[in-house]
Amino acid sequence: MMKQAIRNPWVQLVLVGAGIVTVVWGLLALSGVLTPFAVAFVLAYFLNPAVNALEGGLERLLGRRPGLRRRVHPRTVAVALLALAVLAALAAGVWLVVPVVARQVGETAARVPEYAREIRTRLEPVAVRLNLQYPEQIEALRHEVEEALRAHWREVLSPLRQLITAAFSGVLGFVLTLLNVLVVPVVTLYLLLDMNRIRGGLADLVPPRFRPYVYSRFGEMDGLLSAFVRGQLTVALILGAFYAAGLTLCDVPMGLLVGFAIGLFNLIPYMSYVLGLPLALVLSWLDDQSPQRLLAVAAVFVVGQFIEGNFITPRIVGQRLGLHAVVIMLAVLVFGTLFGFVGMVVAVPLTGALAVFLRDLRRLYLESAFYRGSSPGALG
Repeated sequence: MMKQAIRNPWVQLVLVGAGIVTVVWGLLALSGVLTPFAVAFVLAYFLNPAVNALEGGLERLLGRRPGLRRRVHPRTVAVALLALAVLAALAAGVWLVVPVVARQVGETAARVPEYAREIRTRLEPVAVRLNLQYPEQIEALRHEVEEALRAHWREVLSPLRQLITAAFSGVLGFVLTLLNVLVVPVVTLYLLLDMNRIRGGLADLVPPRFRPYVYSRFGEMDGLLSAFVRGQLTVALILGAFYAAGLTLCDVPMGLLVGFAIGLFNLIPYMSYVLGLPLALVLSWLDDQSPQRLLAVAAVFVVGQFIEGNFITPRIVGQRLGLHAVVIMLAVLVFGTLFGFVGMVVAVPLTGALAVFLRDLRRLYLESAFYRGSSPGALG
């Protein structure tokens, strides 16, 4: 009886659904521990094609020397070469960028009192004018604020208390963060060494009767995600360099750091409009209130967005996802609400990947008897 029930497709579907829910619940419960391993797996997944290309080149090169080929493993050498290239790029970036960023941050920090005086100078006349025009309302508002603070001072000080508690327990957090930072590159290297075997092992788990469909769809998802993510990262780096140079030339405080931050904002659709331009304009206004400076900063942003939308993104990323703008906005809001900042970053590529299967579901629906059946009137 039990065997017959298990053979029922609906029972199998329920069991598979329950298994998926259990796995997802377990992953969420262990998310703090598994996060560095998940980051390492994602890095290895996207770096694997580069390692495969290096490995293929080394195979051809070592194929001419059989003796050397027996002593040298091409995959290990390819991973080592890629790791050295990444380390060299990071070292060059730190050597070239960090001193300039440190200098700009130091100059901005030294001018914070000046910025505070400027803001106070501009706000005091407004406060005095409001106090003269609406003395009773201002006094009532001040009284309400004081009463609210007296009634809810514990809630007001709660974030400060939590901050102090976190500061005292920060040693453990620092150690764990340091361990995570060390774990990610080490696990990434190990995964890169075995990524092809891991992919092959996962592919073997698919039942043979489903392999043609699953392999084709996951192959499509693999190509789509790889091209899109690598393209988006490339676009973000190009825009970050452009904005960093442009804002630095406009004498925006911390222009290098802010410019690269705006470039990274581009990884989340529309975020560079929401955060990038206002941030650059506010920092520029704090340093210099001239309209010419603000117009120059806005011009840098507009030129960057125009070049990105019409030249960089179409050439590097293309329109492979094929998602409508409304779908992109909805995906960013939904994933951001559920998973925070990380959800906003992965919203678009994951939605594009799911769209591969949604197209099949739509086709099945349009070919179903429910959709193609006769209308009630015809039945009568």
